[in-house]
Amino acid sequence: MPNGSATTAVVTGAARGLGLAIAKQLHDRGHAVLMTDLDGDTVQEAARTVGPNAWGRAQDVRVADGHNEIAAEAASRGKLSVWVNNAGILIAGDSWAQEASRVQALLDINVAGMMYGSAAAVKAMSGSGGAILNVASLSAFGPVPGLAAYAASKAAVKSFTTSLQGELNGAGIKIKARALCPDVVNTAMVTEQAQEPGAALLFSGPKPLTTEEVAARAMDLIESRQLVRVVPRYRGVLIRGADIAPALGLKLLAGFKTVGLRRQRASR
Repeated sequence: MPNGSATTAVVTGAARGLGLAIAKQLHDRGHAVLMTDLDGDTVQEAARTVGPNAWGRAQDVRVADGHNEIAAEAASRGKLSVWVNNAGILIAGDSWAQEASRVQALLDINVAGMMYGSAAAVKAMSGSGGAILNVASLSAFGPVPGLAAYAASKAAVKSFTTSLQGELNGAGIKIKARALCPDVVNTAMVTEQAQEPGAALLFSGPKPLTTEEVAARAMDLIESRQLVRVVPRYRGVLIRGADIAPALGLKLLAGFKTVGLRRQRASR
């Protein structure tokens, strides 16, 4: 039976990287945390490193009904108060050269999975309130040549989140919907692209953010009135500038890509 004073949180894509760091932050703040990932064994092992009130379960976020099952399991341990849609994949390279199956997987995981999770969270929390945190990206704000499909998926995450908040407000449901938009984070998803020319922009800027500092900003956003937060904030100003004048922005990004390619070659 649920403990009336306990609160629970769900984090998808939590076996490693940012999802794992967010799970740790939530656990440290007193939540019992249900961590999910496609690899059940790995996420269960990750949960053991988080703490005694964390547990892991295999989940394919592409399966809509699975989110409702996860919500029910989390609610069995206490009031579900936070849901983090973090699961995502990245593909790089010219958009016309991508295999259809990879593009479909990206849309199913990054976009549909986030929507399914948000819907399950709203149904589970509508009576008592809570927060939904959707992990987007700095790439949601402007052109990102070489990562077009990924950027489009994260723009969808940002747009969905702000629209969802409007729907919740209109329905009088006391749930916060928030979109976190970090710059490049030092995760395996990024480092695996270290020699992919299409991902050169990922390696053109300052030192990648740590998962711990981004997770800390995620906690701040959950408590904030702000709907969308860029980490670090100054990078949001730069990318929005490229979006205001796309033709000029693309010329500037071409220069950044050259820097990124140079760094990739130097790391070989």
